[in-house]
Amino acid sequence: MRYIFLISIILFVTGISVCGQNPTVKTPYGTEVDVYEQPEGTDGDRYFIDSVRAIYYPSAVFIPTYPSIPDYPDLSSTQTFNCHGYAWHMSKDDPLGEDLSDPYVMGPTDAETYFTDPSYKECVKADAQIWWINDGSHSALATSTVDYLKSKWDNGPLAYHHKNHSPYTLNSVKYYKRCFYRLTGLFDVDYDEDHCKVELLDASVYNNVDLTIEYEDWVRINNDFSTGTGATLDIHPVPN
Repeated sequence: MRYIFLISIILFVTGISVCGQNPTVKTPYGTEVDVYEQPEGTDGDRYFIDSVRAIYYPSAVFIPTYPSIPDYPDLSSTQTFNCHGYAWHMSKDDPLGEDLSDPYVMGPTDAETYFTDPSYKECVKADAQIWWINDGSHSALATSTVDYLKSKWDNGPLAYHHKNHSPYTLNSVKYYKRCFYRLTGLFDVDYDEDHCKVELLDASVYNNVDLTIEYEDWVRINNDFSTGTGATLDIHPVPN
């Protein structure tokens, strides 16, 4: 009986330990960010939310998410990710597409990690990849069309829309762009990089290869770095 009791205690404690842990993702710089997994709503609920949002925002284009339902083949609304999870983690800085295979809900405080570490920096609107709206009440992905965004509307659709045609009033906006790039491995052909922060990590330049890095903020060399015979390094700040 004592043996069974001890095993029960161990299982109970282990269960608390596992269930109490949130999954994490990493910023481009490598900082861990807490995220949350959210179960999907019913197909009927998703269809209803799509229908209501379409009434109020008829010019928005809703992007189908998953899965493809025979009765509702183009569902967009989903509870499995939110605006911050989409813009900072799932979009991969791609204004023309997204990776929906790794959905998470992310809180605004966790999303801030992406621009308080070196991963992103504040910029002018023309250079923006992500819009930080109303001090974190909403995040939206910039697109190649001026003033058009892609953003996730709470538990509603993932939409392509004009900045003034969504449930979110733009009282204040800050603009951010990806600011950190890590170069690793062997460079065996000429290579040019233009970025605001660049890290060379365990990198090497082959014989007679030109490596050019133009940076805004800094270049950092970590761990082993080597150059071959005749290699040329041109590392300089962006001209004023």
